Amino acid sequence: MITKLAENFAREKHNEQFRKFEGEPYFNHVKKVAKIIKENKKSSHLNELIAAGLLHDTLENTNTSEKELMENFGELITSLVKELTTDKNESESVGKKEYLAKKLSDPEKVSSWGLVIKLADRLDNVSDLNNGAKEFSDKYIDETRHILKTLEERRKLTETQKKLIGKIKEKIDNSKSVD
Repeated sequence: MITKLAENFAREKHNEQFRKFEGEPYFNHVKKVAKIIKENKKSSHLNELIAAGLLHDTLENTNTSEKELMENFGELITSLVKELTTDKNESESVGKKEYLAKKLSDPEKVSSWGLVIKLADRLDNVSDLNNGAKEFSDKYIDETRHILKTLEERRKLTETQKKLIGKIKEKIDNSKSVD
């Protein structure tokens, strides 16, 4: 099954990586993203979306190549992972907050499925904020609020996307870093 293959691949690729705050294995994050997708999205391509969720950081944070993803997972999953990979030059040029807001609000850059995966990723990330430094948490909350506001203003959102945005806002509102 494609999700098991993706899970094993992601576990291997993220093997030596750990999350910032709790020091837990990075693989736990991608597993949580996949779980959020599974719990919130209905689709005839759910297995592919879960696989892409498991793999969403492999191009950006590991030595994985597009070719390697294509050979192992095919066009759909590879294209979703590519959509979710940050263009470091553009991000540094305009700033991460603006880069993500602009990119995610453009359906030609990030598909509806890609946006679901990114929102699942953001939901897991905001779930960790109480474990981090207040300065980082405040900056991440500001960035997230800006991204969500831009999405709501500029993009037609699906019910799944609206539900995930609602969950992200709830996590932020319950965070210790809210002023």
